[in-house]
Amino acid sequence: MNTASVSWGDHLAFGEGDGRLATPDAVARRMDRWRDDLGATSVHWRVLRTSIAGRFQAAPGYAHPSRTRTRDVRWDPFEVVPRLAGQAGLAAYLYVSLFDEGWPLAPPSVRETSFHNAMHGRHVAWQSDFSRRHPEYACTDRSGRVRQWGVLCLAHEAVRAHFIDRFVGWMRDAAFDGLFVCLRSQSRPADHADQFGFNDPVRHDFHARFGRDLLTEDFDPQAWRDLLGEYLTRFVRELRHVLRPLGRRLAVGMPRGDVLGPPLGNTTLDWRRWIAEDLIDEIVVNQDSSRCPSMWHALWPMHRGYGYLQNYVDGRGMPALNEQIARDYGAALAPSAVRLFVAWQWRERDEVEEARIASLAPVSGLVHSTFRYDNPAAVARDDWRA
Repeated sequence: MNTASVSWGDHLAFGEGDGRLATPDAVARRMDRWRDDLGATSVHWRVLRTSIAGRFQAAPGYAHPSRTRTRDVRWDPFEVVPRLAGQAGLAAYLYVSLFDEGWPLAPPSVRETSFHNAMHGRHVAWQSDFSRRHPEYACTDRSGRVRQWGVLCLAHEAVRAHFIDRFVGWMRDAAFDGLFVCLRSQSRPADHADQFGFNDPVRHDFHARFGRDLLTEDFDPQAWRDLLGEYLTRFVRELRHVLRPLGRRLAVGMPRGDVLGPPLGNTTLDWRRWIAEDLIDEIVVNQDSSRCPSMWHALWPMHRGYGYLQNYVDGRGMPALNEQIARDYGAALAPSAVRLFVAWQWRERDEVEEARIASLAPVSGLVHSTFRYDNPAAVARDDWRA
């Protein structure tokens, strides 16, 4: 019961032949291969940034590949993908991101030493209109002056409502079987793990509950991290409430462990509650925000941050994958119908190791990158071809 993870923007911008997924016929042919060769029974189809109201920016002499290489697509993926997946015997999930609203293009002096990705994200940028028009919703530091662009604070009711309206609007208009909400972020990593999360609603709620002012007094950092995690749980619960009457499944992708981790911070990831309260149908663990899942280029390599309670990049506070699956996830999943999948996009294919992980009792399947499978020449060159 593996899953094919389709980063469609990467396919269109840098794929070759059928591996571009530029036509419905090409998509149909590749879906057959994902089913037969990757053992896929479902597909996660990632929404293009061009489907979200936003602004592309590029420095003089550069063009944003996500904009230029998608202009020849004249068909509607919201209609075509679920239909073709059904014909191939695959469940179709719409793949959306929660913490990935983009950022403004930095000035040249900053881009010289600080950039998302030297290969394709150094001199171009994208930012959603919603986050651009509402900078007050971006996660802020304790001073209130520094924001983590692209990461919106879920303590704001308007932020949760906006994402639910966006995601559910797509689901109502298309025949996808479910929604896959990914918690990865491409935003610039925090300088330290407890840097962001001091927006006004958080400050108000913390003071009401604990009688401490987050901005001017000492406080219990774990109580604050748990509060931030409660807003994420509230969003998942609200989203579930709207999706369930539509008959759509909800899957969430996250790093393994109990905190959001790099590049976001020590926000508590209360996935056990999501399982116990039947808020989700599937969970995908072992996600990685530090590398591109298609080409494995390091993202923001000069910014790693410090102070994480659990850090999948350097292994801090993290048990071995198989141990964590059997001990932590197995115990929580045993009495539930929630299915567990393990993200494999950042690992070399290894039949023996894949079989070992897939054989663990709580694991339903692995998640594979279709870009890496469909475009071996681009992967072998270890370079984008713009």
